[in-house]
Amino acid sequence: MKQELSELQLHIFDGEWTVGEYGDIPNGCGANGYNFYVQRGTPLESDWRMSAPTAPDIADELMDWLEGRGWTGIVGRTYAAGVSSVTVEAEKRSSYIDDLLITISSGVENDIVTIRATSTCEAGDRWELRELMFPDNLFDYDVVEREHPTETPKFGMATPAPTASPES
Repeated sequence: MKQELSELQLHIFDGEWTVGEYGDIPNGCGANGYNFYVQRGTPLESDWRMSAPTAPDIADELMDWLEGRGWTGIVGRTYAAGVSSVTVEAEKRSSYIDDLLITISSGVENDIVTIRATSTCEAGDRWELRELMFPDNLFDYDVVEREHPTETPKFGMATPAPTASPES
C-alpha cells in the first residue's frame, strides 16, 4: 500500500505532504477484521499549482496514469456547475488498497490535492494488532504533520518507502 501511494504522491507533487491520517491505527471492518486509513494532502499554505490547467484536466491525467499502473474501478466524478473540485476513485487490491479517493480542487491562491486510501479488510483482531504494534502505549510517539512520500514510515511493522522518481 505504501509503495503505491508514494508513487502516486510523487507523480502529483514531489515535496512534503500534510498528514491527515497517518495510516498506522488498525480499524475494525467486516465480522472480525481490520484495515487502515491513510490521508495525505498537498500543503495548504504554499502557492502550489497542478501541472494541468484545471481540476478536470488533472483528474483525466491521473485516471490514465492509474490505469497504466494496474489500478481498477477507476471513476472520475464532477460536482455541480461552479464547483472547482473533482474526485477520482480507484482500487488496487493486489496492493491491499480497497478504496482510493483523490480530491482535486483549484483555488484562487493554490491548488489542493488530497489522497485518502482504505486498505483491504484483512482477517484478524484489530485490538490484538494494536497491542503488537504499540505494546507500551498506542499514542506514545511523535505525530508527524508532514512527510515526503519517500520517507520511511515512523511506526512499528512498517516497510521501507519506495525509491520512486517523479517521472514514474
